[in-house]
Parts: sequence; structure tokens; C-alpha cells
Amino acid sequence: MVRKAQRLYNATYAGISGMPTLEENGRTSWDVMFALTRALQYELGVSPQSNNFGPATLAALQSKYPVIDRGSGSADINRLVQSALYCKGYDGGDIDGVYGGRVAAAVGRLKQNMGVADAFPGDGVTPKVFKALLTMDSYVTTDGGSDAVRSIQQWLNGRHVNRRNFFVVPCDGHFSRDVQKALVFAVQYQLGMNDDVATGAFGPATKEGLKKNTLTVGSSGPFVQLFSAAMVFNRRGGVSFSDTFTSELSAAVRGFQEFVKLPVTGAGDFPTWASLLVSCGDNTRRGTAFDCVTEITPARADALREAGYLVAGRYLTNAPGSTFDKKIQPGELEVIATKGLRVFPIYQTYGGSASYFNENQGIADAQAAYDAARGYGFKSDTWIYFAVDFDVLDHQVADNVIPHFRGIDRKMGELGGRYRIGVYGPRNACSRVAAAGFATAAFVADMSTGFSGNLGCPMPENWAFDQIATMSVGGGDGKIEIDNDIASGLDMGQNEFDTTGVR
Repeated sequence: MVRKAQRLYNATYAGISGMPTLEENGRTSWDVMFALTRALQYELGVSPQSNNFGPATLAALQSKYPVIDRGSGSADINRLVQSALYCKGYDGGDIDGVYGGRVAAAVGRLKQNMGVADAFPGDGVTPKVFKALLTMDSYVTTDGGSDAVRSIQQWLNGRHVNRRNFFVVPCDGHFSRDVQKALVFAVQYQLGMNDDVATGAFGPATKEGLKKNTLTVGSSGPFVQLFSAAMVFNRRGGVSFSDTFTSELSAAVRGFQEFVKLPVTGAGDFPTWASLLVSCGDNTRRGTAFDCVTEITPARADALREAGYLVAGRYLTNAPGSTFDKKIQPGELEVIATKGLRVFPIYQTYGGSASYFNENQGIADAQAAYDAARGYGFKSDTWIYFAVDFDVLDHQVADNVIPHFRGIDRKMGELGGRYRIGVYGPRNACSRVAAAGFATAAFVADMSTGFSGNLGCPMPENWAFDQIATMSVGGGDGKIEIDNDIASGLDMGQNEFDTTGVR
């Protein structure tokens, strides 16, 4: 029936300006959903048509068809509903423009799966349901998904879908960027923010509100539901979605706090809320590690030690053709060691787009990193962190980044396995490279809170360093700009080097 939907779309809309022709292959895809979105806009008189179901489309639909059911909607609109239902795996009837019993039953089942049946009673399609229908989101648990996560997704939808800027999120059992944003919206609504204030961004007002809502054993109500939901989303074992802060939840919180290196209180305090809701967590906390592109001189080393820093991340090489000198300087490692600091090496010449990453480039990078590390005298078992420094999408991790690290792993093995392989990048990239067996430590780019690879992605289990903020330390000759990093203790860095190296 998806093929029939594609044929009917082409027969009705192909050839109209702004309307693409669909391949009639019987397969659902974003191309199909975008075409149906444009067809809806055409029927509503929204011009120009686009792939985006935005505010203008929503407003026009609300004005003309606040509910599409047996007693309303044109035949053309009904056919779009029927076509979209089939693309979602529901029975859309005969795609004949008639909103009959089969369509009504399918819509009812769809809304149950979304969790919005009470918010939008009846068997009609409301504008927000139509918007969700024209996506590739699933409302049943998909492969690898969790029924516990799905039930929370349904709860979020049912409780908040009537707020102006809250839209139906997937109910597929997977934590994702849309679900993370929905959770922040829900927190903001519970804090009392109106629709003009709540944005889904973890901003100052949200932070201040959460500082006033610490949860302890015995606390109950919606804030506990939101907190326990965040714990479930972050894959903390032994946690269930609940409105009561139990001793069992407190024990799980202690485990999470230990994992991300927060003060271990067992309470739902602000630092814990922050680490659950946004990748950088409370970005005002001071770490004991840092990375920088500037030489660590004796004066800077003194300032860094005085500020509590112990481990430095420094670059092995400069980018070819660049005049920017970020690499470790002659004598710098001796200064670092003499001043009581330690160092972990980073390899990055570019790494800023998917096109850079492939297996052959990984082989070349491994050789270059190996040569540089040996030249500086880094000893065996030192971790070298290879950078993935952009908002890498999930398919790019699979198609580009993992083959790249396969090349690194292969070449490092050929070179005797002297150095361990680490990965720097967003959470998703770090976790997937580790799962593929090509990195044993992660340096996580959590400062980039808007990266798709950080939103809706738990902290990698093998994290060594967590980059959360840029700041300046010291003054005068000792002033230096650094990225403030939390250290897990997995990688303590190095403070002894082979005497043959350029220290």
C-alpha cells in the first residue's frame, strides 16, 4: 500500500512547482514524508512548499482542520492521512479519500501508541498528531529499545503535548535528542515557566529553578518523576520510573554521581540534575585536567597547579600547512614533569568533517601520531586521543569514523601495539568507536551541548576526560586559556619520558 500511496501522490502532485516526483518502490523514507508534507502544504495553501512542517503549516492546519475525522476534512486531505498511516505501518483503508472505520481505528491506535489518547480524545487527527505522522519517528518499541523508556516517552507526550512548543516525541524506547529536549521542556513546565519562557534549552532560569528543587529520600511528585525519567534515560541500572524518591533510587544516584565524578550525596541536587539533562553538566565545576593549544611555560604551570590542575592535554603535531603552532614545544614536557603536572597526548591535524575520515587516513594518522609520540619520548601504554572534532551524525560514525579507527587500530598493531588508542569526540562517536573495539578510552567533547552526538546520548562507559568549558587561568606571564576537563581517573597521564625523546 505504500507503493499505492506513492502512485497516488505522483498522479496528483507530480509536475506542480515545488512538488517532487517519488520513486514508486513501496518503501517508506524521509523522501516520502517530505513529499506528503509538501502535498499537505499545497492543499492548505501554504506557499512556498518546503520539507519542514513548521509554524505556518501548523497554523494553517489548525485554522482549516482543527480535527480531521469522519465529519471533516477534504478527500485530498483524507488521502494524505491514509497515505501517511500506511507509511507508519497502520491500516489507512483504501486510500480513497474516505475517513472510514478502518482509518478511525488506526488513528485511535496511533494516538494510544503516542500516549496522547487522553490529551486528544476521539479518533480524529489533530494538527500535532498530523505533524508527528509525517515523520519517520516510531511509536512502538524498535530494535534495541527499552519498554521502560517507551513508557516515559508516552508519559511525556500525554502530559505536555497541549503546551504550545511541545510536540509529539518518538515512543520507540530510545533516548534521543528530541526526547532529551522534551525532558527539559517538561522540567521547565514543572518549574512554572509559561510558553513564552520555556524553550527546551538548559538556560539560567532552568538552572536557578533546579537549585531550589533538591530531591531526597521521601520526596514525591512530578519532579521525582522527571528525575527518575532522566536516570532511566541515562541507563542507570536498577532505576524505575517513579513519583517517589526511594532509598533504591538514592543508591542508584550515588552510583551515577561516582561515575561522572560528582560529590556523592545520593540526592537529586543541582549538579546531578545538570549532568542528567545536558552533556556538560554543571559547567562551572572545576576539573583536575585540562587541554590547551598554548605552550605550558614554568609560569603557566605554576598558575595551573595553584588552580588545582594536575593533567594536561597537549597536541602531538600541527596541522599541515598551518602557521598555528599548537604542538608540544621543545623543553615543554620537562617543564610539565618538573612542575608536578602530567600530560596526555592528542592527535589532530583536521578531523573537522566526515570527508576526512576513512580507513586509509586512519592508517596515515596512526603512523604520524606514533612517530610524533616516539619523538617526544612517550612511553609504552600511553593513550593517544585521535580527534573527531565536529557534529558527526550517526551514519557518519558508521560510514566514516569507525573505518578510520579501524585503520588506526590496524596500523598501531603493525607498529607493535606500543600506544593505546583513545578517541576524542561527541558521546555517540566515542561510545560507538569503543563498542567496535577500536578505542579503550574516551576524551568526551561535552562542551558542545548542541551536538547531535551529545544530545540524548549517555556518557561513554570508558570516559577518561570530560571537556566541559573554556576558561582562563592565572595572570600576567602565567595566564593561559584552557578547556576545563573533568578526569575520571582512567588515564592519569604521563610524567616520565624516554631520554631519547625531544622533551
